[in-house]
Amino acid sequence: MATPAKFAAYVRYKTKTNSTTFPDAEILAYMEVRQDEIARAILKADEDILLIPQEDDLVADQREYSFPADILSRIKRVEAKLDATDFIPLTEIDINQIDYPIATEADITAIFNNSQLSKGNPNGARFDILRRALYILSGTITDVTDGLKVWCMTYPAVITDLTEATTDMSVDPSDTTHGIPREMHEIWARGVIIDYKESKEKPIPLTERELVYKTDLQETIETLKHGNLDREVLGHLPPQSDRGNEGVDY
Repeated sequence: MATPAKFAAYVRYKTKTNSTTFPDAEILAYMEVRQDEIARAILKADEDILLIPQEDDLVADQREYSFPADILSRIKRVEAKLDATDFIPLTEIDINQIDYPIATEADITAIFNNSQLSKGNPNGARFDILRRALYILSGTITDVTDGLKVWCMTYPAVITDLTEATTDMSVDPSDTTHGIPREMHEIWARGVIIDYKESKEKPIPLTERELVYKTDLQETIETLKHGNLDREVLGHLPPQSDRGNEGVDY
């Protein structure tokens, strides 16, 4: 069930339908709704499966940049070519942490510069998140094509053609869009089947397997976790002064 064609065939087999009684357009509509649900569930795996860099142009004197339209809840990293040549990471700051006026462009450029934030450069470039947009606090911004890069979780590309019989739905359609991991295809199809059955004027009873959809969805997400079994995890003890006698009685 890796291609759209196999997905549709499986759904129709399980619902005892055909292309007339359960047309492509209806399957695609159910798929899109369930796909968004599955994408949100994949975030819980915390493996950056849906992380992708998205680029935007820097515009002279423009400080606010809307999030990508297909963003899924989170951003992880922001970089910008503020010198028009090299990307530097921008560090988030909340405007409550700024003790100076930032009401005007002159106010902002008097405080912040276009270099990377560091101990030696405490006024380096920063950003804040306002109304689903990035607000850049830096020196003067000039026009730079693809000068802003936002690493963010994004919704997977929507399937639009159920006749496609060669390309696996887990394959990323492009450098800036995702497929759906193959591990999720069966549970995705099960969600579509449930929606079809519940849409009937007299709902069709669900099978035992369909009744445990939510539980199986969570179990499937568990299989996506720990993508690197060689990952190093370091623990840190609190300072000695905070550890007391560490459970030892003298």
